[in-house]
Amino acid sequence: MNNNSDNMPLVKAVPSGQVFLRRATSRLHQRIDRGSVLTVLTIPTGVTLDLYREAMLSLQRAYEGIDWLLVQACAWCPAGLPPYIPRVPGINRDLNALGVIPHELPARHCGLRAPDTEAAYLGVRYVVEGAQLGSRVIYGHLHEAFGGRLSEFGTFWTPGSILQCSWPHLLKILGRMESRESLAAAARAARMTFRHMAANLAVSEMKSP
Repeated sequence: MNNNSDNMPLVKAVPSGQVFLRRATSRLHQRIDRGSVLTVLTIPTGVTLDLYREAMLSLQRAYEGIDWLLVQACAWCPAGLPPYIPRVPGINRDLNALGVIPHELPARHCGLRAPDTEAAYLGVRYVVEGAQLGSRVIYGHLHEAFGGRLSEFGTFWTPGSILQCSWPHLLKILGRMESRESLAAAARAARMTFRHMAANLAVSEMKSP
């Protein structure tokens, strides 16, 4: 007796949005993990106040662009996903505590394109909200380096400093993303965001204004 299923063409399943984006951005993610200022901050014995200050300035430059993108594209935030909370104000608060006067948010950002679809918006949020999860690890290392002093100039890293936790909501929405066109658009936006972060957070870019 023949099994009809043996003669059926194989249809490659479309992976979930999260799996697709993780695969599409894995190399860029590894690039940040291995050679960025965030990696430097996870080595408590090597973190000095000057090094931390310059790392925060690099982080500010990176998030200026991301904040600009997501504020411009706020209309594409889907129902069920909390609105994006800009990160720069929190970074600036800590920079002020370090005696640095942050510069104003620039009007344009080279190499970045504001999302023009919901899928592209989700691709950017995927990178940013994932980074927020990593801040918990960095907080532990910074607390080991600076102890109680971190409460004066490290509030950006303190658990709960970003009042919302959008990651679970984001994953649920990405899980419903099925069309290849949407997945491709989200991946392009995520890779753009990772490239921007990698360029601004490279150790070689650490410099005071």
